[in-house]
Amino acid sequence: MVNQAEYNELTALQRLSEGDGTAFDQLFHANWDHVYSAAFTMTKSADLADDIAQETFISLWRDRQNLHEIKNLKAFLYTHVKFQVHKVFRRMKVEDAFAMYLRHKISVQSHENEQESSMAVKELELSLQRGVERLSPQQQRAFRLSREQGLTHEDISKLMGVSKKTVKDYIVRSLAFLRPYLDHYGVLVILAGSIFNLF
Repeated sequence: MVNQAEYNELTALQRLSEGDGTAFDQLFHANWDHVYSAAFTMTKSADLADDIAQETFISLWRDRQNLHEIKNLKAFLYTHVKFQVHKVFRRMKVEDAFAMYLRHKISVQSHENEQESSMAVKELELSLQRGVERLSPQQQRAFRLSREQGLTHEDISKLMGVSKKTVKDYIVRSLAFLRPYLDHYGVLVILAGSIFNLF
């Protein structure tokens, strides 16, 4: 017989697969610590663990239509964390190589190309702004305080009168919603990442 905790989790997964945002919030709060702890154990880095945990929940929301098939969420999330850790380490190697190429490229770049690059960044800013304006008021406020004003989750939680975990929830859902607005720009997101602090 399925106990109440399992029933609640399975029910939440079913609701999430149908697009229920409240169910996502419940699953996020119930599993964040588990996901973060697994990521930290694998990376030994608080910053990387936080990024990987966020990306794991972004993927959970993005792939929500298939979640009704999951029977053990913790095992599913743990597997996803391992995948994200390998992905991050591979990306770090690629970005190191790309950074070397980029430094060389910039050193010989013409003024005309610099202007084109500046225009592309402005287009990215406009695309991001359009996406942010479509977030819910709470998500929009949390995102702006974090990404535009550089406040910590603890500072934001005090300003908004919510828990730090709720702030993380707002940020994760914001990033999941904004991803399509940024994917179009491909590698430009990596170059502009420091501006928006997205990754």
